[in-house]
Amino acid sequence: MKYLLNHPLIISYRLVFFFVCLLFFTASCTSYTLKENGFQTNTQSVKHIIPLSGTWKFKPSNLPSDNFSAIDINDSSWSDIKVPANWYLEGHDISGVAWYKKHFQLSNTLSGKRVSLNFSGVDYTAEVWLNGHPVGFHEGYFQPFTLDVTDAVVFGGENVLTVKVNSPLENPVKDWSLNKQLIKGIFSHHDTRPGGAWSDRAQEKNTGGIWAAVDLEIHDVAQIDHVQISPKLDLEQHQATAGVAFQVALKQDSELPATIQLTLKPDNFPSTESVTTQIEQTLVSGDNQLNIPLTLNNPKLWWPWEHGEANLYSLEIAVIVDKKIIDSKRVTFGFRDVKYDKDKKIWLINGKRLFLRGTNYIATQWLSEMTPARFAQDITLMKNANINIIRVHAHVTAEDFYRLCDEQGILIWQDFPLQWGYTDDEAFHVNAIRQAKEMVSIFYNHPSIIAWSLINEPAWNAEWMEFKYKTYKKGSKDYNKHLTEELYQAIEPLDKTRYVHAYSSTAEHPWRGWYSGSWLDYNKPAPFEIITEYGAQALPDLPSLRKIFNEDELWPVTDKQWAKWQYHNFQPKETFKIAKVPMGNTTAEFIHNTQAYQAKLIKLAAESYRRQRYHPVNSIFQFMFVEDWPSVNWGVVDYWRIPKLGYYALQQAYQPVLPSIAWEKEQFTQNEPAQFKLWIINDLLKSFPKAHLSYIANAQ
Repeated sequence: MKYLLNHPLIISYRLVFFFVCLLFFTASCTSYTLKENGFQTNTQSVKHIIPLSGTWKFKPSNLPSDNFSAIDINDSSWSDIKVPANWYLEGHDISGVAWYKKHFQLSNTLSGKRVSLNFSGVDYTAEVWLNGHPVGFHEGYFQPFTLDVTDAVVFGGENVLTVKVNSPLENPVKDWSLNKQLIKGIFSHHDTRPGGAWSDRAQEKNTGGIWAAVDLEIHDVAQIDHVQISPKLDLEQHQATAGVAFQVALKQDSELPATIQLTLKPDNFPSTESVTTQIEQTLVSGDNQLNIPLTLNNPKLWWPWEHGEANLYSLEIAVIVDKKIIDSKRVTFGFRDVKYDKDKKIWLINGKRLFLRGTNYIATQWLSEMTPARFAQDITLMKNANINIIRVHAHVTAEDFYRLCDEQGILIWQDFPLQWGYTDDEAFHVNAIRQAKEMVSIFYNHPSIIAWSLINEPAWNAEWMEFKYKTYKKGSKDYNKHLTEELYQAIEPLDKTRYVHAYSSTAEHPWRGWYSGSWLDYNKPAPFEIITEYGAQALPDLPSLRKIFNEDELWPVTDKQWAKWQYHNFQPKETFKIAKVPMGNTTAEFIHNTQAYQAKLIKLAAESYRRQRYHPVNSIFQFMFVEDWPSVNWGVVDYWRIPKLGYYALQQAYQPVLPSIAWEKEQFTQNEPAQFKLWIINDLLKSFPKAHLSYIANAQ
């Protein structure tokens, strides 16, 4: 895997590639109304964006990239593939290298501008050529990246774009789980992968491919990049400051006098209020770093859904030369202040105490299948279940999800895609730190994100690995510890607007009644103030189960049938020996028994943790919300988004205002009175002075 770690990173984030295909593509441009005197109104930007999505040529292969003639062979026999898409969803169950090609023509009238090529997501590495010229390489599945192709593009003729994508396998014996090298989190190695985490088949149904949009852009010599908006609230003065940090990259040797204009205005609520400022700036060749503060009186704050409105603002930045906008960028953000008080062990949002009622979320194993509508469906299900925060578990998901959470007022705990153990050499550390920094930069402006967590159950903190891996020895207790420390030291200074969680520890994952102990152990005191995983598996309803298994497999008896169930993530040891869930006599009984067990465990755990609110618990995250492929998993909602009984148990236990019964004894005799305490838990920011509590004790 050295080629992944030591390959030169040839990425330009500055220039955007414009092309016009006379037959197939249409350009888009943006207009802005300028506020200051001396400028035209509705001045049109020269920037155009043209999508390259659609049908590409595709060939799984190991053609040598160091011999371009091999890449430039006739592709008439190649198959067609849709872009964007993970290749598995397009019928290609492969791992390793695959080649993509796109043919297009450019009009001669477009020459003379800067041209770049934008990829929104490629899993896992991409080498790119345009017309036989190497134009860039990128490693990392979740980051958008931009390549300067100005010198390689042909106007007035055909262009051929070639992309070598590599999504390789890791060795289950040598690499798992102390020597992994792919920074893919749950998309490479996880309990919910097809085949699970513990079998040789656990890397089937590969996630590789050009899974997000590809487009071309044309622009002038200057380009705005890396906009970061840091809101700072003065709650006593009812005032907010938006610290705007960005850069303008200039691609010419001479200086360029310009006007930089910023306009701040409401985005998703009615108001005529806006703030505009501008500065005169002489741009020099290369990167020009700018920091401009904007002050707003009486800002509308961004709140989680149960405490107020998710008010968003938009910031428009324009670079103006000779009364013409030569580049512009629009960024959406919210004014909100989030703090984690480590001493008091409480969360604060806009100065108000906040208890986090969360879930773990993996939408899918193949990101290209998620649309804005599907994300919106999941978010609606979560809000209806009274969830106020989502842990994006050990991966980074698609941009649409974060935008929708901003709009819907639902909080996000964002994991970096490191899960368990990785090779502990310096080259990997450098790569991981680079990608973690990119995660923070890419998603910095989303108000919904309130925490970064950098590694899930690192090897040095996961003694359970001793029972899973022969390579895990006593000395492994320090393995990846330096990596964990380096990641925290690199990320914590980058973002002072959020809490940075160095790692999600096994102590945060009690898993009572599933991997050990009894579900009744949730009555015991919590081990930690932040509980990032708890839960149990349950079968989906029968119509969904029939989509996973053949009719003769619905009641598994043979080793072959049980092997298929385990491939679809069912855990027999935990179900039958630890949870002691009975199968019953029919498939319907089996389904009900597993769902009933999941429901009662979730209800007890959630209510017990909430009764321990701030003593010490301040955050709980059920594991997990949906099944991320057709499987038997921990989701309270199945892959087809049909809720299980556990969904309704979570919905009830997560009510913002919750009446709860804490039994003092588990068993009672006929002559002994029941002993219990009644609790009323109020997570809202308002009191109910006329509230009444009534209960009826029925003898059974």
